[in-house]
Amino acid sequence: MGIFKSDKEAKAPQVTITSSPESSAPGTPPIESALLSADQNAIELEKRPHFGRLASWRGSLILLVTSGAQFLDNVFMTSANMALSSIQEEFNESSTNLQWMISAYTLTFGGFLLLAGVLSDRYGRKTILCAGLAWLSLWTLVIGFGTSFIQLAIFRGLQGMGAAMTVPSAIGIISSYFTGLDRTRALSIYASSGTIGFCAGLLVGGFLTSSLGWRYIFYIIVIITGALGILGAIVIPKDTPIAEKPKMDYAGSILSTSGLILLQFVLSSGGDYGWGTPFIIALLVVAVLLLVAFVILQKYISYPIMPLSLWKLRNFAGLWIAGFTCYGSYQNVIYYIVLMAQQVDNLNAGDTALRFLPMGAIGFVASMGTGKLLEYVNGKYTLLAGLILTVVAPIPSALTATDQEPDFWINVLPSSLISITAVSLIFVTTSTLILTTVPVNVKSLCGGMLNTAFQIGSGVALAISAAVTDAVDISKGHDIAQQYSTGLWCSAGLAGLGLIIAFFSVSRKGIGPNDRTDSDIAV
Repeated sequence: MGIFKSDKEAKAPQVTITSSPESSAPGTPPIESALLSADQNAIELEKRPHFGRLASWRGSLILLVTSGAQFLDNVFMTSANMALSSIQEEFNESSTNLQWMISAYTLTFGGFLLLAGVLSDRYGRKTILCAGLAWLSLWTLVIGFGTSFIQLAIFRGLQGMGAAMTVPSAIGIISSYFTGLDRTRALSIYASSGTIGFCAGLLVGGFLTSSLGWRYIFYIIVIITGALGILGAIVIPKDTPIAEKPKMDYAGSILSTSGLILLQFVLSSGGDYGWGTPFIIALLVVAVLLLVAFVILQKYISYPIMPLSLWKLRNFAGLWIAGFTCYGSYQNVIYYIVLMAQQVDNLNAGDTALRFLPMGAIGFVASMGTGKLLEYVNGKYTLLAGLILTVVAPIPSALTATDQEPDFWINVLPSSLISITAVSLIFVTTSTLILTTVPVNVKSLCGGMLNTAFQIGSGVALAISAAVTDAVDISKGHDIAQQYSTGLWCSAGLAGLGLIIAFFSVSRKGIGPNDRTDSDIAV
């Protein structure tokens, strides 16, 4: 028979994915109304349709589409890193402007995640996912035909919007279609695909840039994004229509999206333009004011796009902070060790990609292993193990960075292997625990919030490292190896802060193997 069964054989008839019916009684805070007694939860679950199974053809294809979207989002994020030198040479662009090939994507990706999560929960996860893949495919293809650097930067920003649409909707689809252990495993595989995609982006970008040319990164990947969009339209069940759709918090959407984009811009550009530059200071103040106004608005509005009660859920804030610090530190390490490989060890893009192959293999094993481990071990232990490794990861490269005897296998490889193991533990743990312990119709929102933590964390880590490196090394004329060493020590410090906060703020209660049940009451 094989491990895969038809949906009929698996006793899982076609399922409909709900899009957040408002079940709260008037005047009841949304999240609190979701945290009902066990008896009420059981009654509500009986009213829901049968769920799909992971060991069915349809379940497997749905997981392929959703995990594939997460995989590609990370491929797009890192593959462009390997093409920067070639793009700079073709368009004769300055190093200062070159970072916009990366920043433009992360700006819109991080800025639109929260809004995309709300739209997915309220107006249809399948619709938003397929629309995101279509949008992503369009601008990926256009990037490949770009004729100027400014075009590439603008198109990368538009591409990031499509990527932002796919992440929360994919999370919501997995959480709505699967149940029980199947859901936990599916979320673990989904989270693993992100880590693997990050490594794959380095490899694909390096090989294609050094062989066919950087444009083929986009020519080839667009075929995959288009195929996933078509497959998703076919296999993902239709969203259940809602008789009375909840009101949309347009003011909150504008405030949060504009505030996050401005904050991302400041964090990614402050080091280049100078933190004391008047317009950087002004933009930072405006970004903070917008986000403060957004939080205040969420407290008083009837239908908030981010219910503040989410932060009162046990472990939610601690897991969010762990993701923020760990992913920020990880991105910082990757940024510096890739530069170290190319500018200190003098490797080209292809040779760099080849030497990062062990990192990809370890990332795959660590990600899948973490998902399996969570079935038996309390999530706090895997979280702390990941954070400890995050602190340790940059140290080998920081200690061995030197222009005297450059050697990739000594000053890059150890940190790359430790860092990918650490982020696999953290990424899979935080994603799985948060998404299996929150109410069903805010799962896409929470997925967006968690990925927003990853993006902002990356910006904060790079901003801190750039500022410290400028003050400690660049202003004093120290060599590149010393600058990279300082940046790596900053990564260790940020990870250490996250470890301390997580140790005291994350409780073992509610995140053990037997605690992660289906949170299927809608808020």
